[in-house]
Amino acid sequence: MFLRNPFAGAFGFDIGDLSLKLAQLEKKSGLFGRPDSFNVKTLRAIDLPPGIIVNGEIEQPELARKKILFLLGKEGGKFQTIKTPWVVANLPEPKSFLKLIEINTESEIPTMEDILYQAEKHLPYDLEDTYLDWQIINRDKKNQITRILIGAVPKVISDSYTYLLESVGLQPIALEVEALTLARALITAGKEYHKEARAILDLGATRSCLIIYDHNTLQFSMNMEFSGELINTALVQELKISYAEAERFKIKHGLTHVKTSPRYLTIMTRLANKLSTDIAKSLSFYHDRFPNPNPITHITMAGGVANLSNLDDFLSRKLKISTHPGNAWKNLLPNEAITTEKRAHGLVAASVIGLALHASQKPW
Repeated sequence: MFLRNPFAGAFGFDIGDLSLKLAQLEKKSGLFGRPDSFNVKTLRAIDLPPGIIVNGEIEQPELARKKILFLLGKEGGKFQTIKTPWVVANLPEPKSFLKLIEINTESEIPTMEDILYQAEKHLPYDLEDTYLDWQIINRDKKNQITRILIGAVPKVISDSYTYLLESVGLQPIALEVEALTLARALITAGKEYHKEARAILDLGATRSCLIIYDHNTLQFSMNMEFSGELINTALVQELKISYAEAERFKIKHGLTHVKTSPRYLTIMTRLANKLSTDIAKSLSFYHDRFPNPNPITHITMAGGVANLSNLDDFLSRKLKISTHPGNAWKNLLPNEAITTEKRAHGLVAASVIGLALHASQKPW
């Protein structure tokens, strides 16, 4: 008996400080043991003016609402209308918390009281003001330890995102921590990593984070003080150029020498050095504080800033770990060759692709 998907047409929706992105997929079942693939039915994005959403908080909900209606094709006439109400959306990384914890208990499945008690020791928020979700990852029967991945977000943040989506006629099936969406897009589906770990470095316009993937699950995520906006601000202030010029410089030159502006590379190198130092500290924290950590053998980069030329080679040399932009399309089109241009576009869309995969595979 085949069950009809009650959320047919569900799509992924990424809400950022400076952009909105939408992705809708069509699933193609794999034949003769081949993996499923997905056609991209819709992939669209618009910029948000600064100040509408700040550090993940919706400061101007009415303006945000109008922008969402425009992207959905319900106003403005630019986009074809998205007719389904079902959506899987993200929760802002700076306002969410993700960590793998261990619970020592004789029972095969820990009680809710056990989980809440242990989770409260790790949460940066008061439990009564937090929505908490968890997933049992595995159990060490010999030592009677259950490993559980917990995700948390302040109720006020989650409620504001839910209300915003509902106000434009959408029905959220799930709100997901951003680290999970990135891992779904960038970690090869079905692949097991033995005695090695992976990291995802998401370098965005207004914020960045480092995500650790080990023992075939996410371990934790940590925010990084690095972003495209931080780079632009430094260039504007120190080179005395306009914001538009700083953006053009950054995109065109990345971490390379510019004859007409000798100080440019000095500024970029200083910022990249700070990033590499923060990454190294986070990796040391993981290896010192988490049980049985495997060595991280590769760092996968995502986000628009990951496209900057020479940044991956710079980080690889500094960290002594292979660090390169990822392929956000690989779990959609596992057997298709991806052009350089499409791969670069995928870095910007990695989060919404992960959300769309959630919406298409099993949204409930």
